[in-house]
Amino acid sequence: MLQIPNLPNYQLPQPNYNAVKIDIHNPSVGGCTNPIAQPQAPVYEPQYAPVTAPYYNYPQTQLYNYPQTTNLQQPYYMPVQPANVNSDATANATVNVPQQAPQSVAPAVCPPCPPCQAPEAPAVPAPQVAEAAAAAVASAPVQQTPQQVNINQAPQPAPVVTETTVAPAEAPKVEVVPPVNTEPQVDLNGFLAKLANPDFEVQANAMEEIANMVNDEAQKAKATELLDSKVVDALINIINTDSSKLAGPTQEQIAARQKLMSGQQISDQEKALATTITPMEQAERNKSYAMFTSAILQKLYADEVAKLTNSSVPLTELPAAMNIVDQLKDNPNPMVRTSAIEALSYIQKPEYKKDLTTLFTIAKNDQDKGVQEAASAALEKLNQI
Repeated sequence: MLQIPNLPNYQLPQPNYNAVKIDIHNPSVGGCTNPIAQPQAPVYEPQYAPVTAPYYNYPQTQLYNYPQTTNLQQPYYMPVQPANVNSDATANATVNVPQQAPQSVAPAVCPPCPPCQAPEAPAVPAPQVAEAAAAAVASAPVQQTPQQVNINQAPQPAPVVTETTVAPAEAPKVEVVPPVNTEPQVDLNGFLAKLANPDFEVQANAMEEIANMVNDEAQKAKATELLDSKVVDALINIINTDSSKLAGPTQEQIAARQKLMSGQQISDQEKALATTITPMEQAERNKSYAMFTSAILQKLYADEVAKLTNSSVPLTELPAAMNIVDQLKDNPNPMVRTSAIEALSYIQKPEYKKDLTTLFTIAKNDQDKGVQEAASAALEKLNQI
């Protein structure tokens, strides 16, 4: 600290605290003038007790505090923008940090006055200091930055270079097998054409073939393809055929048949006449065949439904069942009525026992003796289940 010699005691003028008269270029409050700026100014010793602490106690710091580099060995690098981002040159530019930070220029500060120790204005103006710092940064050597790393992307592993490149194993080829078109095992259209043929013999042969296929265990699997509504409709058409307009047996045929049935001697001509079947008789016979064939298909249908749904189809919902019942009640030919009883007896089940008992009981009162006997046999068979 500067030692001030004892000077003569002069009267210290009172400070003027008028804000209007403050000198903005060289301000001073109740103290001495700047000894550097005005070295010839006299120094007066105050008549009051010396001040031991400054009036304004604030930290002494630089006016321009630039950041200093703490570790010169590891410069700071700006993050690299992604390569696939299209941006202008300004956005992709990187900042190169110099290896050595420039020394900051400390502003010249006058020594504090003894009484107050207040700092004076810097000797170098602020704009000049900023320009000097910028010039120092520009003239500093620039360190080349290494390969820039994008911190926003995951690090990619370095490619492994080998002498021989091994081709990746080919994935096994999956062989796509086209679906096989399953051909029907039964010629359904062929059966429909035979059942609709006007030749009664062709119809009879087709119905016999269907019955044999269903009753054969080896062919029952493919016989299920015959459970078609078109097949049932063809059989119903045969059952409902109006045979009254067809030619029936003549009187000579009836007489020849009576002789043959009684065991009398007949000629070969009479025997051929007696065994010839007329169109009407062929139609009535095919009605019986159609009822038997439909009964066989009805039983197959009921069994398949029971396997799939574990339930029983009502008698009234079996295909062609009610058509057989109508023939039993209304057909004038006793042979057809007898065939109806036998067809219903073939599909008898415990679930149908009540309905069939009613039908067979009524049939026991039929006028024809053959129909009565067929109804009695059906009731006896029904009571056994």
